[in-house]
Amino acid sequence: MNPISPIAAVLLLAASGIGLAATNTTELNQNGTGNTATADQTDPGATDNFISQQQTGSFHNANALQQAEVGSSIYQVQDGNLNSAYTLQQDGAYNSAYIHQEGSINDASIYQLGSRDSNSWIIQSGFGNQAEIAQILGTGNVARIEQYGQVHNAYIGQSSSFDSDAFIYQEGTGNEAQIAQTGSSHFSAIQQIGSSNRAYTDQSGMHHEVDILQSGLGNETYVMQVDWGNSAKVSQNGFNNSANIVQSGALGLGGGHLAIVSQSGGLNEATVIQSGFSETAIVNQIGSGNIAIVVQ
Repeated sequence: MNPISPIAAVLLLAASGIGLAATNTTELNQNGTGNTATADQTDPGATDNFISQQQTGSFHNANALQQAEVGSSIYQVQDGNLNSAYTLQQDGAYNSAYIHQEGSINDASIYQLGSRDSNSWIIQSGFGNQAEIAQILGTGNVARIEQYGQVHNAYIGQSSSFDSDAFIYQEGTGNEAQIAQTGSSHFSAIQQIGSSNRAYTDQSGMHHEVDILQSGLGNETYVMQVDWGNSAKVSQNGFNNSANIVQSGALGLGGGHLAIVSQSGGLNEATVIQSGFSETAIVNQIGSGNIAIVVQ
């Protein structure tokens, strides 16, 4: 019987899907024109992971996946032109992920699915913007999106969540934002500074808190937090204002409530409904359409 050479044995193991212990790492740097990059760290259990990709000018794209994962991380940085980028780290462990893109048609996404010590940021600078983060089954969480100029959008998710946190900050033009986190220690903050603003957030059981500040033009806000700590605070400066806050409690117990809304000039309107236990609500609207309804 002919013995199998060591090289053939390694090839057979790879072909049969039986992985050798993998300490993964990838770095990739590209400079100008057609760009595209992908790094995968082809599964069987992935292990100590890390990927970093940087591309400087022109048609960018980039992906990076690390499926059954463990040590995690992925950074992607792209500079000027058609940007995009995507990260997925699948069944979880120490996570992190960071995307940073500067000028042109931006996009970006990060999902970290099985998750665990989580983290995630996206920072994009000018033009098509958009962004997403969703960290699905939970543990340490935190997520943050900043986008500066033009057609913004943004979303964070964090699903079954746990230690939560999430921030979104966008500056001038399209704005919109969303955050939704389900159970545990939450916090959430959205700050958008000029143009068609809007913001929504929704947090479910445990410590809650939200803080939204929007400055000029389309304004609108919606907050909803269900049982336990609640809080909220919104402040919108000028123009189409609105704001609704619903915080709950009573039969599901918990409902530390408080809600402060303050809107300055524009078509104002505000509604706060809080149900059962520690209510307080302060609404303060200065010039124009005013209307405010508080039910506790």
